[in-house]
Amino acid sequence: MASTSSSIHWPPIEGVISDLDGVVYRGGTAIADAIDAFTRWQKAGVPFCFVTNNSTHTPADVVRKLAGFGLAIAPSQVVTSAITAAELVRSNYPQLTKVYVIGAPSLVTAMRDIGLEITDRSPEVVVMGLDRDITHEKMRIAVEAILNGAVFIGTNPDLLLPTASGFEPGAGATIAAIAAATQVQPSIVGKPHVPMIETALSRLGTNRASTIMIGDQVPTDIQAGKKAGLATVLVRTGVPMRRDPSLMDPDFVVATLRDIEVSADRAARPQQRRA
Repeated sequence: MASTSSSIHWPPIEGVISDLDGVVYRGGTAIADAIDAFTRWQKAGVPFCFVTNNSTHTPADVVRKLAGFGLAIAPSQVVTSAITAAELVRSNYPQLTKVYVIGAPSLVTAMRDIGLEITDRSPEVVVMGLDRDITHEKMRIAVEAILNGAVFIGTNPDLLLPTASGFEPGAGATIAAIAAATQVQPSIVGKPHVPMIETALSRLGTNRASTIMIGDQVPTDIQAGKKAGLATVLVRTGVPMRRDPSLMDPDFVVATLRDIEVSADRAARPQQRRA
């Protein structure tokens, strides 16, 4: 059973991996306690890295957004599902070069950056992320390609994304629709799977046993952290928690990131790796 903020005895924490949406901000609005917490950890020399399932972000986008909230970070402190999806195509399907993308420009760019051809004509791979301009025609092309044998890859399974005023459908909602239509399950690269977590750990250079994973969603953030062997912290500033006996519980539950006790004298404070 997870500990709540009023009864937590925090272990030594030398590194932090964190989600963004619902943890650091909601839409375009910063979560003040989170900005304060990361600023405090930064000053204390505690390294951190953000992992985001939202494929509409590039690392540079996140850097600019957080700078606007008063938190200065390096691009190397951000791991995105778009970049991870591109890496998966290249590593697992090196012989495939023609990709149809449903998603934001950042997802298209991630594919092009590794030399893949973006096309809607006989694609060999369909990659889906969050697309706020989704149309029936885009979905038709994806369905046809997958039924003709194209590899199906999804950036993340998030059904909901927090906004400043509530929630919006996430990439997982449209990915689920294509999966239902084709009866083909996609390979998902984002949380709750661990590729982004492992990349973040390698960038931090911290010990797995003393690195925490922070998120607002049990089905994605918390499961990814648990699968990677990290202590997990659920913060109640994002998507409402729904109990599911089939899922692993977070180790800790907090109302705000200010409840997480990380201090300079407790942190190992390895040098933050920067690109």
